[in-house]
Amino acid sequence: MGRHAPDRFAAIHVGSEQIGIQIVEYTNLDDVKIIEQSYRQVMLGEETFKTGRISFGAVSEICELLKGYRRLLGEYGVRDYRLVATTAIREAQNQPYIIDQIKVKTGLNVEVVDMPQEIFYKYVSLVKTVNDRGLLNSQDGMLFVDISSGGLGFTLYKDGNLRYQQNMHIGALRIKESFDKNQRDSAHFQQALAEYIGSTIEPVETEMSQHNVKRLVLSGPETKLLLKMLGKESGRVTFVSLSEFNNLYKQVSSLNLPQLITTYGLTENKAEIVLPTIVLYKKIVSLTSPEEIVVLSDQFADGVIIKHISEKTSHAHQKLIESQIISLCWEISKKYYYDPTHAAAVETWSMLLFDKLARIHGLSERHRQLLKVAAILHDIGKHVNLRRHYFYSYRLIISSDILGFSKAERQVIANIAFYHSKGVPSDADANFADLTPNQKVAVSKLSAIIRLADAIDRSHRQKVSQAEVALRGDELIITVTSREDMSLEGWNFADKAGFFEDVFGIKAILIRRAG
Repeated sequence: MGRHAPDRFAAIHVGSEQIGIQIVEYTNLDDVKIIEQSYRQVMLGEETFKTGRISFGAVSEICELLKGYRRLLGEYGVRDYRLVATTAIREAQNQPYIIDQIKVKTGLNVEVVDMPQEIFYKYVSLVKTVNDRGLLNSQDGMLFVDISSGGLGFTLYKDGNLRYQQNMHIGALRIKESFDKNQRDSAHFQQALAEYIGSTIEPVETEMSQHNVKRLVLSGPETKLLLKMLGKESGRVTFVSLSEFNNLYKQVSSLNLPQLITTYGLTENKAEIVLPTIVLYKKIVSLTSPEEIVVLSDQFADGVIIKHISEKTSHAHQKLIESQIISLCWEISKKYYYDPTHAAAVETWSMLLFDKLARIHGLSERHRQLLKVAAILHDIGKHVNLRRHYFYSYRLIISSDILGFSKAERQVIANIAFYHSKGVPSDADANFADLTPNQKVAVSKLSAIIRLADAIDRSHRQKVSQAEVALRGDELIITVTSREDMSLEGWNFADKAGFFEDVFGIKAILIRRAG
């Protein structure tokens, strides 16, 4: 049988400092070839951070560039693409008009991702790079730090799991624009800058003090600047010793702007970024005192491509990322008052019911993931208030950055938690009214499932050792094995079964079998 013809995919990224396209040809994630790539430097982030908007002139330039990319897609016969915008367009007050202009003038659809998703796509690529080089198998802590022009993401990998994740609206360019030129020229600027950065990332410092981090993994556009100043070639993976970095920090701290330009051969714009960048790096290094610094050249578009291909080809990397995300959700739940064994039981029974109801619910594998996370987090609101814990579970989830899930997906997860115990999803509830029609249907179906799963362990004592699920006509028969009295579970199940029947048109029946 002949080799399968390769597929093609394009990732177009409208960032704060550059706009670029990558077109790849692939058969699987281990067989990817870049057949075209192009990047153009822009100053969109600087404009957004200064004025809150992107000018019409800049939008016109973006559209002209994207028209060229559109022609490339046609020349290479690429129909499968993603055009993704990050910080600059995301934070521009005139974002809707920009997206509309791009659609009208180029015919391309723009997807604007929030900061957690932006960090996530980069992480997808970074993990593959370190894993391909055998660095991910280490049991020592590894802190991934991605610094963009306007965002900063910390992701701690340790003992095979994600242990911590935090995103902040702080980046080299945003820091620079937080001070005017007179302030940046002040003799006190470096001290003020260090204090500003230190106060911003203080919560991360508290968390990192609990972990031993062997490797600090840096990524982001300013890493090229760091390597240039160190006199190192920018490769896929570059190692930097602590002594090399500390020597550079001392040297940079002693130079003014003209001296930086002369010493390192920089433009004035780049030289103005140097001090915010190097002070930010210094603060990050001081958080962890790592044995070594690893600089990766992975870009946002790399993550978009890797995620797309791994999903299309069901590559093992997709499962690796999913398992790490779930491990992070368990870490999030540990911050709050909750019963981990009950959460695990609800997760188990929710997944069993979801899988057995596949031909009835018509939901996707992604919906299964949303239900899984909701099951893990459904009771965290008890940390705030036991009586209205469902409401506070909703509030905690909706306000959390959960790596790998968009704002819209977090809304679904939070609503499942809101309705996991009682109440009928209704537009009378603001949290439900804000959902799209498709989201409302999904939330109702997944809430009906998690209610039955929660009822099976209503006592929080894990009385059930085994469960079998069977669909017989218009009945869902759940036979559980237990050596204990199941009266509480049975009564609660019967109460929850009414909503399940309203949603699915199927009567749910719980049968106990003595173990």
